[in-house]
Amino acid sequence: MKRLKISAAFLLSNALVFLAAWYCFSPAKEPENSERQALFWYDPMYPNTKFDAPGPSPFMDMDLVPKYADEQSGEGIKIDPVQTQNIALKTANAHMGALEFSQTVTANLAYNNHDLVIIQPRAEGFVEKAYPFNAGDSVKKGDNLLEVTIPEWIEAQSEYLSSKSKNALERLRLLGMPKEDIQTLQKRLEIQTKFTIKAPISGVITAYELREGMNFSKNNIIAKIQSVSLVWVEASAPESLAPFINENSEFTVYIPSLRQEFKLMGAEILPSVNENAKTLNVRAKIDNQNGSLKSGMSAYMRIKTKSEPFLLIPSSAVIDTGSEQRVISVDENGYFVPKLIKILGESGGFTAVSGLNENESVVKTGLFLIDSEANIKGAFERMRKAP
Repeated sequence: MKRLKISAAFLLSNALVFLAAWYCFSPAKEPENSERQALFWYDPMYPNTKFDAPGPSPFMDMDLVPKYADEQSGEGIKIDPVQTQNIALKTANAHMGALEFSQTVTANLAYNNHDLVIIQPRAEGFVEKAYPFNAGDSVKKGDNLLEVTIPEWIEAQSEYLSSKSKNALERLRLLGMPKEDIQTLQKRLEIQTKFTIKAPISGVITAYELREGMNFSKNNIIAKIQSVSLVWVEASAPESLAPFINENSEFTVYIPSLRQEFKLMGAEILPSVNENAKTLNVRAKIDNQNGSLKSGMSAYMRIKTKSEPFLLIPSSAVIDTGSEQRVISVDENGYFVPKLIKILGESGGFTAVSGLNENESVVKTGLFLIDSEANIKGAFERMRKAP
């Protein structure tokens, strides 16, 4: 019996020691009224779903986050600095600047139709001799194309020799008699019966259908010669570049088959637009004195241009929902405030906008957390309803 009493006393003393130790090392409990009041808990990935108690998220491998009552003041939101540090939140200031565009588009080389010569006799006749040319052949200025006989030219020469009048000389010009033959007539005062039609420019023959022994009328085309000293580069550029292409824009072209880059001259935007592709038609000229550039060659045109000054922000700062575009602005008190904006253009990682002030700070990284917090709070809804 004595042994049992000793054992009970021993056990009682050990229990008292344990309770004392627990009391000393356990954290002190804060008064009820000092704790922040949580309105609900939520998963930041699904901010519209609310829970009445803390615990693991049913959506993601993470714990639910509390939403406290003292975070509900003001039009903006406050976020725990630890959270903003964890998501590497960064801001940038809106600033004035020009959008820079550098666009490369496919292009093709084509004949410069401004330097096309059409040779017509302006009178009836027949071909005495045709020189060996075909469409696609190259010719030089002064090369012989045809030898012809034209009765009206013979009659007009006779009239001039009889009268030596200016009217007779003018008739020869109107009938299309070559200037060199008229000068020979004035010098020798002898009627010529055969005439040689020569190439008036150097280039490529694009039409040459008369042959020896053929008759022709005054409306027939003897030949078409296309100059190749300048060639056109034709390309289709995005329609969105139209407001930004001006006299200071730079155009260059790269010819893969020649492995050469050329600076373009006189680039212009044509009035017409490709209705199917919704692209601008761009045309420019390249010097081709050495003849290395051929019509039909493939090319790449690079367009470099700048816009007028706009208010710019990083493109990563824009939240585009499809129906509206907004940013998260940071006010002087550190509150994150949603603001509607209008996008005016985008290039090179920057977006031109209206709806902000110069030097206004906007969030460029970590937008997801702030956007979900703002949606929970309803700041966006109040913003939309505001007059």
